[in-house]
Amino acid sequence: MSTSSKRSRQLRARRARLRRRARRKAAVAKLSPALHALTTSALALPGIAGSASAATPISEYTAEYGYSQYREDALPSSKVAPGQERERYEIDIHQLRLAAPLGQRMDVTLDLSHETMSGASPWYVDFDQQSGRVVQVMSGATIDDRRTDALLQGTYYFDRSTAALSGGFSIEKDYRAFNVGIEGTREFNEKNTTLSGGLGASFDQIDPTQDPILAPDRPGREDKQSASIFAGVSQVLSRSTAIQGTATYQHARGFLSDPYKRAVVAGTPLPDRRPDQRNQLALLARLRSHFEALNGTLHADYNYYLDDWSIEAHTFDLAWHQSIFDLLRVIPSIRYYSQSQADFYAPFYFAPRGDGLRASDYRLSPFGALSYRIRGEARIQLFELDLGLNAGYERYESDADLAFGRVTTENPGLVSFDLFSIGISGRF
Repeated sequence: MSTSSKRSRQLRARRARLRRRARRKAAVAKLSPALHALTTSALALPGIAGSASAATPISEYTAEYGYSQYREDALPSSKVAPGQERERYEIDIHQLRLAAPLGQRMDVTLDLSHETMSGASPWYVDFDQQSGRVVQVMSGATIDDRRTDALLQGTYYFDRSTAALSGGFSIEKDYRAFNVGIEGTREFNEKNTTLSGGLGASFDQIDPTQDPILAPDRPGREDKQSASIFAGVSQVLSRSTAIQGTATYQHARGFLSDPYKRAVVAGTPLPDRRPDQRNQLALLARLRSHFEALNGTLHADYNYYLDDWSIEAHTFDLAWHQSIFDLLRVIPSIRYYSQSQADFYAPFYFAPRGDGLRASDYRLSPFGALSYRIRGEARIQLFELDLGLNAGYERYESDADLAFGRVTTENPGLVSFDLFSIGISGRF
């Protein structure tokens, strides 16, 4: 039984965010040393990076390669049904980014990634009569799958604004997605204020691969569509401080259930069933402040999330970018996350709901999480090449006790993982 799409869809959202951040990089104009350090260490902040770019396309060919190794912790035996698999997902990720100038006012970027996935995944939650505990039933099979992703974007630079058009696809054995997007920026107030906005759409198709003999109630080929819009404003407050606010709205419709998950209803595992629409709103606030005496920059982010499935979430992110002799940057960071549960979620159901909805997916449960990260970046000159090297590690742990509010029953499938990454980039 293949369950690879569950984790890959979760990671897909995260990768999409990283790609959007990377695509907003551009050449940095002449600035004061403090503001230069602020903006170049905050390329993940579109407005600030944009205001630093002076609407200038890249002038050199660049290539970046990154490798990441994602490993989920095995579930404790006390949280797994007797005789069940405890090991979880392992994913190896290769990423390549190419960028090139096209004339005086345009550049183009191509992002490629390839993943190999293996392991077992949570299937449904049950109640163990013998131990009196809520336990996780696993998929019971070793998964081997691959995913390929590509995204092409072209950006045109006006004197005080930019316009970008992108398109891409993601393909794996049982899942295909095609997406398009348009976004732009406009600078005001001597380039200290930047407005940004964009639209995006995705068209996904899932074709579950379970054996129909083992899963006769599996869904057939299903589709879903989503559209999103974002708008933001960034403001440089001084030569060392800048802020940004962004609002993002997304509407999804179609098949939003997970075809590989089940929920126990009156003692019987039934297919996961969720609403066929979802409206999501995210509000993001960011602060970047450079401390010239320390040659370091503080990154502080807060994200508020709300959807009409009754999930409310808060994310706090703190990072310190420490430059050492302008050759090395060390970035320790910490992130805290907490969410409430979907209104139709339950670990298991004593009786069917009146609306027929059901889901015991840990991603819809109430929980909190902490992640600790460390990253190092260095630049070296090798012959005629300007090379960048980076390496990072992240430890992520989730637990019901970390949530803002009290959680009556913790979902036994909550995930904890390690993420290792290395990368190299070059300009020529």
